[in-house]
Amino acid sequence: LLRLDELCVGGEQYLKLSRQQKMKQSEGEEDGFHIDDSTNLRICRDIFLTKDDDPYACGWHVDDVGFWPSLASDPGVNAWVALDDMPAPWSVNKPKNVPSNSKPSADSSSGGKQSSPVATFALSLGSHRAPWRHKAYQVTGSTHTVPSEGYQSADDLIQRRSGSGTCNIKTSAPDLYEKLEENRVVYDLKRGDVIFHHRWVFHRTVTTSEYDKMAHGNSAQEQAVGEGRPPPASQSNNIFRRYSIRYAPGTAVVPPGYGVELSVLHDYDNANRTLDEIVERSGPWYPKVWPHVLKRKPLQSSGKSSVNESEKEEIEGLSKLVHENMPKAEGLQK
Repeated sequence: LLRLDELCVGGEQYLKLSRQQKMKQSEGEEDGFHIDDSTNLRICRDIFLTKDDDPYACGWHVDDVGFWPSLASDPGVNAWVALDDMPAPWSVNKPKNVPSNSKPSADSSSGGKQSSPVATFALSLGSHRAPWRHKAYQVTGSTHTVPSEGYQSADDLIQRRSGSGTCNIKTSAPDLYEKLEENRVVYDLKRGDVIFHHRWVFHRTVTTSEYDKMAHGNSAQEQAVGEGRPPPASQSNNIFRRYSIRYAPGTAVVPPGYGVELSVLHDYDNANRTLDEIVERSGPWYPKVWPHVLKRKPLQSSGKSSVNESEKEEIEGLSKLVHENMPKAEGLQK
């Protein structure tokens, strides 16, 4: 198990250190990693997203404060869940019987063919440790660039935020866009598949038009123009759905200053508090998912509960949060 507050970039360094620690332990040394009772994991934000044939999509980016409400120094893991089949472009025309060492097809029962393009998801692998990543953070105005005291108002945010917007790196820094594209990976996804990635890995949506071009060399629009035909109004009638869950340790801190974070609108003193502190003072705004997620306290063989009262209260407090506190805070967002 990885302690998120000690997780090194990409996990590679952590695993190397972990092996070294195990070797030391086997030689009789007591030093090593451990997980104590204070270690937990919480949902920092969850988001349901859809994409259709709209040609616009957010370009290469990392989630800013509005989508990941914790300081840039806090670790985090994003779970990206496909709620619809999203085969990779290279699987669209693959024949049914392919060599075992080939990339997997989208659907072996249909020969791996997809009748229409899809809107899917791409990662730029290794971008969270690239030497130019801090320049990319500046260009996109990521959480790394937020002043330590936070922004004081909406006007202050507009005036002082760096870069040209979260989604616009293709036009604001074409050189960085090309670097991100060099390590682009589009996965072959079935409904229910999950991609786990580091909080600071750059990612973006692949539009249906771009997907079509990846699969066939050019898009249906470009083919129509080349043949002197009017371009089709739409690539498909489908909606492609995904669910993103952003996990952070309870020690992660909600940034101070101006914002629309619901827990802070509920109680302005929650700014600059840890997720654990906010939950303790104001209710389960950031539900704990590890190591315990329990509705009732299970009994040990001794007859005693293995879960403390605060964990039980956190689950029971979700009803009040959803029906009372969240609607009031959402009213303050408007």
